[in-house]
Amino acid sequence: MKLDLNWKFNKKVLWVWLVFLIVLLLECAMKWTYGQFKRINLDEVALVIQVGTGGVDDKMLWGFIKRVIFRAGGWSVALTAIYQIFYNYKFVRCTLFAIVFGILGMRFATTNVQLGSFFNRTTSDFYEREYVNPESVNISFPKKRNVLMIALESIEKSYGDTKMFGKKGLTPHISKLQKNHVSFEQYEELSGLTHTIAAITGMTTGLPMFYTSYKNIEKMVGAHGIGRIFKKNGYQTYSFFPASGKFSLKENFLRRMGFDTIYDGEKLLSMLDYELDVKPFDGIDDGTLFRMTKPMIKDIINDKKPYFILMETINVHSEGYFTQACRDLGFKQETLEDIIKCEDKIIADFVKWFRAQDPSAVVILINDHTAHLAIGSLEQLEGLKSRPLANAFINTNVFYGTNVKRPVAAFDFFPTIIEAAGGKIAGCRLGLGTSLTAWCKGVKTLREKYGDKELERLMEQKNDLYYKLATGKGK
Repeated sequence: MKLDLNWKFNKKVLWVWLVFLIVLLLECAMKWTYGQFKRINLDEVALVIQVGTGGVDDKMLWGFIKRVIFRAGGWSVALTAIYQIFYNYKFVRCTLFAIVFGILGMRFATTNVQLGSFFNRTTSDFYEREYVNPESVNISFPKKRNVLMIALESIEKSYGDTKMFGKKGLTPHISKLQKNHVSFEQYEELSGLTHTIAAITGMTTGLPMFYTSYKNIEKMVGAHGIGRIFKKNGYQTYSFFPASGKFSLKENFLRRMGFDTIYDGEKLLSMLDYELDVKPFDGIDDGTLFRMTKPMIKDIINDKKPYFILMETINVHSEGYFTQACRDLGFKQETLEDIIKCEDKIIADFVKWFRAQDPSAVVILINDHTAHLAIGSLEQLEGLKSRPLANAFINTNVFYGTNVKRPVAAFDFFPTIIEAAGGKIAGCRLGLGTSLTAWCKGVKTLREKYGDKELERLMEQKNDLYYKLATGKGK
């Protein structure tokens, strides 16, 4: 067999290398994404492409560079060299292409690819029929209750299962809060609400987040947010969260939704006079967040004005972040299980502290989405048919007689939070959400009305009203 070792520049070989590179980049990206999050959601991918990687933590970014860009680049060069060496043998050339495209096809078949609205070209009038514009509804506050709301990162109800995770479970303190207060047992994620900014969008605007257009980087520009409603009714609005506000353009989003005072992780990090060992998403960890914000929150309480505070957590994101706060609490193993146990303790201690500062305030804990687990982490969850999310409404009497087993979604908490704070919503609905308070128990949630599969299908369809709400522009 005579091999061709002539390495003169050949445009055809350049095109072959580009094909190999593109296909392998896709395959490696799918493998890496699935390994990080156990799914590939194209709406999330489009969002990252639109807003860029600002705020992504260095560990994740470096992992992507090594396992996707370097790996795809290296293999594409090697395969192109083989192609050139065996250029005179058609069988070898065809086999190389078959192998590369076969691997990509196998990866697509074995990973959890969620198309969402990305390729959906069906149109409907779903949003015209079901969306309730907050600006067109009478919202009053007969009684104004102060509110602390914490959006929990990836805390599932099943973490408290003692059969699955041992004697106390992973979250004994949060499980106790759910048991002793109002907690909805069938709060589950839906399409368009499967990652943090999407879930926050659901909770604060009553809308899911889907791909719209690369020309419209900012999201929900035309929507009316929960902060505006509280502001209109005399509340001071605050948001504290540990990640950089650049990630998903979250700070911009929250300002549009009516939050006047915002401290993101980057701003809080700049206020420290010492170095952190862990900086999730260019920000701070949850232990540092709660410690730093305590004096700020005390000042808010002492101001004696009605307030609504939105906070978020980050430590349980993906593989989790083991921090000095966890070591100080006696946790030694840097495993996801210990990170969750540590997070449970940190959150519960902060809630206890806050309730001592303002005993009359309402405290709301709502998880954002199911855990984005790296392969090999908490395998017990993979066989579950249902994975409800943690939530608790503390120190409010508006739920007496309500059915806590009804199926609910993140957008149902949009009107529910307002009514838990003492508000009254004519018709019990805002956005796509239905208030879950006792006096609204006769009004169905959209999960009850349509069922999950049909509801997701309708939400994903192209719709002019949704496009206008998302982008602020008519088509």
